[in-house]
Amino acid sequence: MIRFCTRCTISSMRPRITFDAEGVCSACRFAEKKATTDWAAREDELVALCNKHRSHDGSFDVVVPCSGGKDGGFVAHQLKHRYGMHPLCASFAPLLPTDIGKQNLAAFIASGFDVVQCHPNGQAARKLARLAFEHMGDPFQPFIYGQTNFPLRVAVAENIGLIMYGEDGEAEYGGMVKEARASRKPEEHDAQYFSGKSPEFWEAYGVSAKELEIFQAPIKGSTLIVEAG
Repeated sequence: MIRFCTRCTISSMRPRITFDAEGVCSACRFAEKKATTDWAAREDELVALCNKHRSHDGSFDVVVPCSGGKDGGFVAHQLKHRYGMHPLCASFAPLLPTDIGKQNLAAFIASGFDVVQCHPNGQAARKLARLAFEHMGDPFQPFIYGQTNFPLRVAVAENIGLIMYGEDGEAEYGGMVKEARASRKPEEHDAQYFSGKSPEFWEAYGVSAKELEIFQAPIKGSTLIVEAG
């Protein structure tokens, strides 16, 4: 049976969403907490984190995943212009980018940001999209792998110890809220954004390790601090 939140229009069809005894969804309950958040203290934490990683020679000191949307771009803008950081943005190209999406990303780059974009092997991406649709009902899953893991690969390759993501969709829109606003390790994404299926899951369906490489996180053991924006 499909349930709907007694406060908003979200339903139980959203993966990992929960409802309490009053029928209120986890997204609404998470939103309530913002009213009691000490934002000044939170900003102090952010400034301390930036001070720990900030470069003093203009070199990149934080990786920000940016696909051309509102949250990644806002985080990168705030880090650069308000907190004096030097962000390197990372973007993973979808199979079928929209015209407005391409325009947004181009405008973001033109406004003064460096963006490294990954275009995965088209055959491998299509194979993953088809398998994800057949077995998960979600052909978008390969893009989620890439947009989550590619920034980690960039950070390791460039020796940047801080990644600052945009909004936490799991908490903001309904999902697992246990680790909300907490630093995460790459493997903890499996149960959340990967719906419990890591890229390696698809090897059993004929996707080779080489085809999966670009969709995976860097070698385990790499030291990174990952923060939600």
